[in-house]
Amino acid sequence: MNDSLHLKIKGMRCVTCAARLEKALKRVQGVKGARVNFVSEKADVEINSTDSHLPHQILEAIRSEGYEGEMSQNHGGGHHHNHTSPSYADLIVAILFTLPLLAHMIGFYVSPYLQLVCGSVVQLWAGRRFYQSSWRSLKHLNAGMDLLVVIGTSAAYGYSVVGVFLGAQELYFEASAVVITLVLLGRLLEERAKRSANEAVRSLMKLTPPTAFVERDGVYVEVLTQDIKKGEKVFVRAWQRVPVDGVILEGKSEVDESMITGESLPVLRQERDKVIGGTTNTSGNLYLEASAVGSQSTLARMIHMVEKAQSSRPPIQRFVDQVAGVFTPLVLLISIITFGSWLALGYPLQVALISAVSVLVIACPCALGLATPTAIVVAMGGAARKGVLIKDLESLEALRMVDQVVFDKTGTLTKGEFSLTFIKPLAGQGEEKILLLAASLQKGSEHPVAKAFLTALKTPHFLEVEDFLSLPGKGIKGKVQGKMYSLGSEKMMEEMGLDIPVLRQSDQTTVYLAEDGIGLLGVFYLSDTPRLHARDTLKALKAMGLKTIMLTGDKKEAALMIGERVGIEEVMAGLQPKDKINYVKAQEEHHNLVAMVGDGVNDGPALAAATVGFAMGSGTDVAMDAAPITLMRPSLELIPETFLLSKRTFRIIKENLFWAFIFNVVGIGFAAFGHLSPEIAGGAMAASSIMVVLNSLRLKRN
Repeated sequence: MNDSLHLKIKGMRCVTCAARLEKALKRVQGVKGARVNFVSEKADVEINSTDSHLPHQILEAIRSEGYEGEMSQNHGGGHHHNHTSPSYADLIVAILFTLPLLAHMIGFYVSPYLQLVCGSVVQLWAGRRFYQSSWRSLKHLNAGMDLLVVIGTSAAYGYSVVGVFLGAQELYFEASAVVITLVLLGRLLEERAKRSANEAVRSLMKLTPPTAFVERDGVYVEVLTQDIKKGEKVFVRAWQRVPVDGVILEGKSEVDESMITGESLPVLRQERDKVIGGTTNTSGNLYLEASAVGSQSTLARMIHMVEKAQSSRPPIQRFVDQVAGVFTPLVLLISIITFGSWLALGYPLQVALISAVSVLVIACPCALGLATPTAIVVAMGGAARKGVLIKDLESLEALRMVDQVVFDKTGTLTKGEFSLTFIKPLAGQGEEKILLLAASLQKGSEHPVAKAFLTALKTPHFLEVEDFLSLPGKGIKGKVQGKMYSLGSEKMMEEMGLDIPVLRQSDQTTVYLAEDGIGLLGVFYLSDTPRLHARDTLKALKAMGLKTIMLTGDKKEAALMIGERVGIEEVMAGLQPKDKINYVKAQEEHHNLVAMVGDGVNDGPALAAATVGFAMGSGTDVAMDAAPITLMRPSLELIPETFLLSKRTFRIIKENLFWAFIFNVVGIGFAAFGHLSPEIAGGAMAASSIMVVLNSLRLKRN
């Protein structure tokens, strides 16, 4: 059995905490893999065991590492409050007792014993969390960044305590107190910035209303949304949020889907239409049948997909994780060498001590650990808010290197809303008869072509169809009143050995109806229109240097007409699904990376074969599962926006990593050579983390 557990983690202080926790979780028997996200404070644990005690063992493993874990069953169910940041009370205490020490530093006389009291309160009370975290790390033979703070400040504090009782002239209580105060301040500011980075996901979590009205025993009663069962009838008043995914049984209303699909204008929804949980009913009352509840709802799955993507790591982050793992021991070694070198050169003990402490304080790898995950969290959350779901970071990263964008035609470049414009009966048949046969074969199908036949048929009465068979990319077959009929493309008819008569040249889509043993009974002409902004989208992609191609199973004339109207570079028509896959694979064999855009149904195999797949959808299961990237609303302009997001995100990540590495290397150098005091080092260390987070938040502007 392979399954996933989703947990909330409290108590992580830095990226090394997340790395240590991952290792601990992977050591638990029955755990296949684990990913811990420091920024969102979540963990995804893959298990391959049916042991009912395994969740308890996982939580125990988390507790043994010094953290608190909590199972999170419903991704859409609420808002996770942050518990890892230091309290404002600790910061206020630190500031109040540091001020007298700063007064002494700038020239005011403060008694050594008052300095001792103030320094002790800051070191041992306000800074106790650093000792607690370091002790937990050392118990498991790990070294986190808090250990650097503890060793550095304890050295300055301890030296000063001894100096008070020996009557030393130089005391350094202000150095340790200022460092602790600045680190606490930096942590609080960092946590606020991290919460801002996670704002998009938290906004999605708040969309589900806590209660809803459900029909129970013939009356509507208010129940918790999490208690609604699939198939139950739900009542949604005007201006209330829809609690669950459902199908409208009664009523008509405009529904605001902006927070789910990014669509700015409300859309009309009526009987038999689907609605998504978390959207807002803006006018009339609606009665729904719940079709997806709890973790299976579109909103819950969206949140899970975004959080999972936020937890994924690009190759560059895996390198950073390795560096962070050896960073603390390396900095300790550099600090010891610095201390010994200053003493060996004949400088006083206090000079060597201050230089060594500065090295420890400036080297905390917060900025390095936050460089990648904060950018990812902001990018993924912003994309979700616009209606773009990105399942994994690898897909977002790969977009930067794509050479070609391949489009399906029907339902992708076109609206997929066919209308039957002309019927040509053959073999002495009547229009009404062949239309009834064709519509009966198409009954129950969600294909855009099928809807055109069903709309054109004036009567709601259909003929019964037996032995129904669907041939992807070709057409359908079925037995009606004991006779076998085929409805499909010209290619399907040719494979059946039928001669296609010379018909009028047309740029419309043609569908043929044939009866076994008789031959062709008629030809149907259908028209489709390009999507809004299709031409602008293709123009934007070309401006980025990307080649655009249309792959379609439609006939050449119809494909060329649409291609000309939207301005696509190359058109390949008359293709079957396997031909699309072969094209994608052939391009990649020639080192051309391909992004495939399809409707998420017939194009599933090609979407999976491409380097990156875009599924055009409206939140359906098929669309969300078909490709790494799903457009929750069928708006083509989201595609170039996603390409730009990919480039911006990885540019920000590179900037973050560059400045984080430079900061540590240069800072350690200045500190080791005595050009950086512990106070300035502490402030610079806190500022570097905040700078990285704020740089990542630039992604929210677009």
